[in-house]
Amino acid sequence: MRFLSSLILPAALLLGACGETAAAPAAGGAAVIEVRDAFIVEPPEGRDITGGGMHVSVQGGPVTLIGARTDAAQNVELHTMSMENDMMQMRKVESFPVTEETPLVLERGGNHLMLFGVGPIEAGSEIDVILTFTDESGTETEVVTKAEIVLPAG
Repeated sequence: MRFLSSLILPAALLLGACGETAAAPAAGGAAVIEVRDAFIVEPPEGRDITGGGMHVSVQGGPVTLIGARTDAAQNVELHTMSMENDMMQMRKVESFPVTEETPLVLERGGNHLMLFGVGPIEAGSEIDVILTFTDESGTETEVVTKAEIVLPAG
């Protein structure tokens, strides 16, 4: 039965859309993960590295974001951003917790996604980003969201 629910749960969860909120009830009282406002910054001319973000909330129990991937990049990492000795420091991390009380906010100038080996993407288009979460029992769930490609801040 656990095997069946691990197949149904990912299918039952959401497909998040940029600027919209989407969620679906999960089977068996599992957490419902909601992703909204996903974005990826268009890389500068001649560069194949960029960042991105989104808002993630959960109902029904805590989850942990443990990975992300997209066909638009060779690799996606989870990064923190902090100020140390008046300098911004980025560091790769293995995960970000998400609870009902503390939603996850990935944004410019803060915790974010870092994409490497990014192919041609243009502002105004959208790409799929597949997020991998794990719950307290160790069950993994993948959530697909649409991320809008946005212009660099300037």
